[in-house]
Amino acid sequence: MPRPARGTVETGSTLLHRQAFDHADAGLALLSPQGEWLQVNAALAALAGQPPASLQGTRAHEAVFDGGIATGIARWLATPDHARPARVVLESDDGAFPAWRVVLAALPDAGGVLLQCTDIGAERRQRERERATAELQEHVAHGLSHELRAPLRGIAGFAARLDEAGLVAEAGKPDLERIRAAAARADDLVRALLEFLRVSRQPMREEPVDVSLLCEWVATDLQDAARDRAARITIAPGLWARGDERWLKVLLREVFDNAWKFSSGCEETRITVEGAVEDGRLRLAVSDRGCGFDMRYADKLFLPFQRLHGSNQGGGHGLGLAIARRVAECHGGSIRAESRPGQGSTFFIELPAASPGAGAEPGQ
Repeated sequence: MPRPARGTVETGSTLLHRQAFDHADAGLALLSPQGEWLQVNAALAALAGQPPASLQGTRAHEAVFDGGIATGIARWLATPDHARPARVVLESDDGAFPAWRVVLAALPDAGGVLLQCTDIGAERRQRERERATAELQEHVAHGLSHELRAPLRGIAGFAARLDEAGLVAEAGKPDLERIRAAAARADDLVRALLEFLRVSRQPMREEPVDVSLLCEWVATDLQDAARDRAARITIAPGLWARGDERWLKVLLREVFDNAWKFSSGCEETRITVEGAVEDGRLRLAVSDRGCGFDMRYADKLFLPFQRLHGSNQGGGHGLGLAIARRVAECHGGSIRAESRPGQGSTFFIELPAASPGAGAEPGQ
């Protein structure tokens, strides 16, 4: 706001507003209806690289900003009040340096215009880095899918042919089986890597998801794959979340798989799923009575390739819980774990809650 004329008394309120204007981190200027810069704060002067005095009393935007923004400001100022939007946002063209975002807002009571300026060069560079990272991830995912899995399938296939043709002596068959098992483990690792890369690159759908049903589905898959294992899996009914059904199933699969693997030494595998809704959030607790882990290493649990147990204790490729955390975070949720060695673990999962059938299309 303009400084008070000489001889006038500045009220406390006016002084407060002026000091807020002068010391604001955002670049601010007050313009007359004709476009003259009446007052400029220190932040905007620093962005423009000129002292405030050299900007005041001129149509400084014509020299400070690139042609696109300067033209946009002139056009907005020239538009009659009744046809002019009260607020407009202008940005420098892509590739322009420096890069600005300028917001113009009419101040009818003061008879002027407020101009706010932000340097968005860092923001654009960050977007460019994110775009480049996404492209790199896409290339890596393509390479993993096509260039690495094919040789692994070839190794497993040739090993099977050697076995079926009887070309390997009996003494060598254990080694042949190790080759096939190693190829299968490597293929499973590649699959997990692909899933890990894809989680944050794919948009998540937002729809009501029956979490209880998904848990039952995942539990059935585990039991079908190991029919000789005694298991008792208890799942609370009526648990609903809002999110992407496919990816929430992936999250639950990884948590259940973790509980299943580290309960292999128990006479009976016990997994319990409980849940409650608080403040619009579904809070799940997935508990097992497996071997547990030392909470001193809990910070490593959800990091890629960080294993708290060896393969002889059920440790896998080290990506399952990292995938689970990424899925939870992409849904605006979280996951954490509590455990004691020899006494099992509980995974606490928080997701946006949903009501049964809320948001479903008619007829579904």
